[in-house]
Amino acid sequence: MTDSGGTTGSHHPRHELIPRDFLHVIAVWSLVPSYIAAGGFIGWMMDRWIGTFPYLTGLFILFALGMSVRDMLRLRDEFPTKE
Repeated sequence: MTDSGGTTGSHHPRHELIPRDFLHVIAVWSLVPSYIAAGGFIGWMMDRWIGTFPYLTGLFILFALGMSVRDMLRLRDEFPTKE
């Protein structure tokens, strides 16, 4: 399919506003604070319900940290690298 200039759109280089590599780094590293905040909140709510503060909060924060590292490694392996 040609446009009004008679050229195909597939031959033009694609210029991105924000590079994909930068967006990937942001996506991977945003896992850490979001997982820790969610884990801390869940642990805090359970601590308030059971009355064991700060034990479950600390446990859930450590668990969330481990889960975020696991997911960061998984995303790193899924992202294609330039070679």
